[in-house]
Amino acid sequence: MLNVRKYNLLLANGLVWLAVGTKILLIGLGAYGRLAGQRPLWPLALISLAVFAGFYWMFTGVVRKYAARITGLEEERPSLLKTFSPKGYILMGIGLKQIPGIGDAFFAAFYCGLGPGLLSAGIRFILRRLRIGRDDKNSKTV
Repeated sequence: MLNVRKYNLLLANGLVWLAVGTKILLIGLGAYGRLAGQRPLWPLALISLAVFAGFYWMFTGVVRKYAARITGLEEERPSLLKTFSPKGYILMGIGLKQIPGIGDAFFAAFYCGLGPGLLSAGIRFILRRLRIGRDDKNSKTV
């Protein structure tokens, strides 16, 4: 099994959230592109901002909870599969794009809010990992 230092699970989490956030954002931007010229886009942009604000707030708690779970692991070199909880793996498998009848307006507004929310969570995971690395270096020099 692929085992890594437990603090590197924060980095792995961050990279996964960045990748998923980028993919979701690109789907949303593609939907905005298909709607351009058909309708005013500013109402959808306002909805995207509201969706982003909601997910930013929600993912703040998720990052805190996952980071605490990861840093609290007993093993020093756990499996990379411990990056997510079982519920996290289930949620990653759910794709709204697979549901028929959902139009581009929804994907533009919702995904352009969700994508940046996921990106911000990924950045926060990576920043937590970098902060731990910096703290490790500082503690070794004292």
